[in-house]
Amino acid sequence: MKPNYRKPAPERARSSPALPHPDETVAIVPAAGKGLRLPGVVAKQFRNLEGKPLFHHCLLRIASTGLVGRVVVAVPAGSSPPELPDGMEVAVEVVEGGARRQDSVRNGLAALGDDVSWVVVHDGARPLVTRELMERCLLGAAETGAAIAALRVVDTVKMGDAEGFIEATRPREGLWLAQTPQVARRKLLVRAMEWADANDFEGTDEAALLEAVGVRVKLVEGSAENIKVTTPGDMERAARLMELARGAEAEASA
Repeated sequence: MKPNYRKPAPERARSSPALPHPDETVAIVPAAGKGLRLPGVVAKQFRNLEGKPLFHHCLLRIASTGLVGRVVVAVPAGSSPPELPDGMEVAVEVVEGGARRQDSVRNGLAALGDDVSWVVVHDGARPLVTRELMERCLLGAAETGAAIAALRVVDTVKMGDAEGFIEATRPREGLWLAQTPQVARRKLLVRAMEWADANDFEGTDEAALLEAVGVRVKLVEGSAENIKVTTPGDMERAARLMELARGAEAEASA
C-alpha cells in the first residue's frame, strides 16, 4: 500500500498593506522650537537655506509627495504668521505651537477633523525628507498602527559619567537612532497625548508617547541624508546634500 501522503497546501501570499489615502492623511510639522543649539537672532527653522527658510523645504517636499492631503505647521506662540512657500500643492494651515514639541503636535492634532485617519509628524528642521522615506513610514504604520524612521546604531556605544569618563560599554545590537517622519493613526496619537496630559508625562517624540500607552511602534529604515539641522555645520551639510541631489537628478534626466 502506498503511503497516504498529503500534499501541503500552497502558502498564501501575505498581502502587503496599502498606502493610506492622501485625503485621510495630514502632515504636522512642528516648527515652534527656539533652536538654542544654533544661536542667533532668528530661530533656525526660519533661517535661509538655499534661498528659502529652512522649514519651507520641509513643507514643499512633503506637499510634493502626493501622500498627504493637507499640512499643518506649528509656529512659535505669539509670533507673526510666517510667510508660506509659493507652489504648495496642498493646503497649509498654521497653528500656534507650544513650549514643548508635544504641545505643538497636540495643537496640530486639535486642528484636524474626524475625517483624518493618519498623521505624519515631521520635524521642521529636517529639510531633506523624500517621498520614498515617507512612503516606507506610511506602509509600516498601515501594517501596525504606528511607525517611525530610524537608523541602526553602527558605532560602539559608551556610557559616560558626570566627570566625562567611560562608565560602561553597551552593546549596539537592537539600538536605533530615531528620526522623523513618525506616523500613527490619529486616534492612537490623540489617546497618547491625552494620557500624557493626565499623567504629566513628557516624551521626546511621538513614538515615546505611543510606547507609554502600549502601542507597538514599527521601526522603518531611515536615511543618513535625512539630517536634522541643529548646529551651524548642519546648515552647510544640508546645502551640500541638496546640491548633490540636484546633480544626481540632472544626471539621471540627461
